[in-house]
Amino acid sequence: MTDTLIDATARVLGDVGYTGASTNRIAAEAGVSVGSLYRYFSDKDDLIGSLRERSSRLMTDALTEALVSATGLELGPGVRHVLQALVQQIDEHRAVIGALVDEMPLGAQGNVLPEIERQLSQYVRLFVVQHAPTLSRGEVDARIYLALGMALNSCLRIALELPDGLDADHLLDLTAELMVAALLRPE
Repeated sequence: MTDTLIDATARVLGDVGYTGASTNRIAAEAGVSVGSLYRYFSDKDDLIGSLRERSSRLMTDALTEALVSATGLELGPGVRHVLQALVQQIDEHRAVIGALVDEMPLGAQGNVLPEIERQLSQYVRLFVVQHAPTLSRGEVDARIYLALGMALNSCLRIALELPDGLDADHLLDLTAELMVAALLRPE
């Protein structure tokens, strides 16, 4: 039942966004009474929180696969491979991510992709330490913080709001080049 309600929440968010979503609409989409919905979830935000947790878990699993396969690639292509996987995951989970980015009340969502950022930061730390071992810990932390912000924002924009006339593949190439340059620039 919880999966049915979470799936319905994703569909409703995709159709009408956070503002248009209600427990009544979600229950109707799931084919259950609103009373049944309240047996499992306290309100709309509880449903969206559960959807967010599920999306984070699925995205993290997919990115783990991408990170593992990227370790066998050259530096630039490996970074690009992970960015491509992130864009694909954002696109697949666009209902919840779109609601978190565009519509939820300020502060309600915290970091849009906290689990994803945590996982990527571990990978990026290994990458930087391996390829730029002379950087101080503080400098590594600063570069990771800025590079992940740039990468996540770029991937969100590519997946959710790509303007006509721009090529997603080209933008991914540029983002990967910028990340590698920023992370490995000598101190």
